[in-house]
Amino acid sequence: MDETYDVIVLGTGLKECILSGLLSVDGLKVLHMDRNDYYGGESTSLNLVQLWKHFKGNDKPPEQLVPSREYNDDMIPKACLTFFLTTINFLVLFST
Repeated sequence: MDETYDVIVLGTGLKECILSGLLSVDGLKVLHMDRNDYYGGESTSLNLVQLWKHFKGNDKPPEQLVPSREYNDDMIPKACLTFFLTTINFLVLFST
C-alpha cells in the first residue's frame, strides 16, 4: 500500500459510513476499513456462516444447516433501530 490518503476511517458502522461518504463527497481521498469480514458494524445482517463465526469463533458450522445464502440475521432488530431514529428525528424537529 504505497498510496496516500487524506483520511482513514476505521469501522463500517452507520456513523463511520456517513462520515466516510461526506468526506469523500467533499473531495478528500478516504480509505475505509473494517476488521470484520462483513460490512455494517453493529447494525449488520449476517448470513448463517458469518453468524456462526461471530458467536462460535472459527469452528466450522454443522453440515445440516441450510445453505448460508438463504438466510440473514440482523444484529440489531430493525424495529428498534426505526424507533430510535424516529425518536431522534422527533427531538431534533421540536428542539429548534
